[in-house]
Formats: sequence, structure tokens, C-alpha cells
Amino acid sequence: MRVGKIMNNKNKFSNKFSNLESMEDTQKYIKEMHEMSDRNARITNITFAAVGIPLLIIFALTIIQMFSFTINLAKESIDDSKPEIVSTAGNTPTDTSVKDNSPDATNTSNTQNTVQVTSEKLNSKVYTYLTDSKNRTSSLNKATTLNKGSSKGLATIFVAQILRDNGYTISDKVINTDSLVKQLEKDGWEKITDYNKLEPGDVCFTVKSTSGVPSHTYIFMGWVQAGKTDNGYIADNQISEYKDTYHTRNISVSTSKKDKFDFFMRKK
Repeated sequence: MRVGKIMNNKNKFSNKFSNLESMEDTQKYIKEMHEMSDRNARITNITFAAVGIPLLIIFALTIIQMFSFTINLAKESIDDSKPEIVSTAGNTPTDTSVKDNSPDATNTSNTQNTVQVTSEKLNSKVYTYLTDSKNRTSSLNKATTLNKGSSKGLATIFVAQILRDNGYTISDKVINTDSLVKQLEKDGWEKITDYNKLEPGDVCFTVKSTSGVPSHTYIFMGWVQAGKTDNGYIADNQISEYKDTYHTRNISVSTSKKDKFDFFMRKK
């Protein structure tokens, strides 16, 4: 009896469910559910397209940019390996080459076998040249060769050789202070007696000896103490006394052994 009742209720539920499926509202609801599902699928696709496609484009552009950067980097590496070309437009110095025919031509200091004269002041060039001990030694060796190996009476020959080594044309027959002064005067050099106007690289002469000509010549290199003219740095041939071609010397004052300055000459 109880089992029959349960079966009866089950049949009633099945009939109601069948009736529910056949109802028009139910069919409409099912249809709307399908349409909603389709719309959600389309929205998902559109959203993916809206987000995914730009991401793909950005990714592609990034790959292209990285590839281009790699190519440019490789190109720059190749260009960096090429020698740099420096423009010399407007720089046309007059070439007054001086050939080095002395036996000391193999000396490592003779890297200036060819010297070019530019608009730079000659005395400035001379000063720069003499700051290198190798250059001073080179000029001294050449001067000694011109003096037939003797170190006596070498001061003028040494100064003349320094001028030649800096591109200035001067005869190797100039062997004493008198001939040097006359040659420089002939070439238009200024003769200045005010030692306060001395500049590094000027050619100096001391007071006259008993023979009536300057007793010594040297290249002025600067003052020992700023504001004082008593002593200065010079370059000359007196290495036997000072052990170097560069040393100090009295300028405006006399000493028991050294004559004082008389005048200097400078190329205009």
C-alpha cells in the first residue's frame, strides 16, 4: 500500500515535469538562456580581440625594435673600428723643413726632424721645445758636431741650433754672439733692453766683453721667483758647470763669475 502511494507520487512528478518542459514559457526561457550564452561567447571573443590583438602588436613591435637595435649596435661596432679622420681645414702652416744631417740623428729625441713654422710665436715654440731634456740634448749634440766636437765657444752655436730645430732658417756659419746678433737684426728681430719684458723663449745676451761683443747668450725660460728679476731659469751649453743645459742664472744682477743681462731679441 505504501509502495503504491510512492509510485503514484513519482508518476505525478514526472507528468508535471513533462508538462513543464512543454510549456511555452519554459521553451522561451530555454531559448533566452541559449541566446545569452551566445552573447557571452561573442563578448568574450570581442574582449579577447580588443585586448589580445594590441598585445600581439606591442609584442611584435618590441621584437622588431630589439632586432633593429642589435643591427645598429653591430654597425656602430664596425664603425668604431675605423680610424678617426680629423679635419684640417683652414690649417695650412708653411712648411720650412729642416733636415737633420748630424751623426746624432738616430737619437730618440730627434722626432722633430721636420719642423713646421706656424703663426705661433717662435719664442713660444722654442720654450716648449726646451722643456723636454731630450730635445735640449739633441740640439746640443748637433751644435757640438758643427763645432767639430769641441764644447768650447759652443753657446752661440747651441742657440742657433735650437732655432733651426724649431723651423727657423739660420746659417751654420753663425758661431759667435756678434754674428748671431747681426743675423737676427738683419732678419728684423727686436732688440729689447728691459728685462722686465722677458718672456720664456727669448734669446738673451749678456753685457759686452773686452772684445766689445756680448760675452754670452742663452734662452730665457722663466723667473725663479715671481716678481723678482735677480735670477731666472735658462737653457745654455754650460753643462760642465751645471750638469744640465737647463739651470738658473743671474739676470738683472752681476756676480763674481757671471755677467748680468744686457738685452734680449725677439722675432716680430
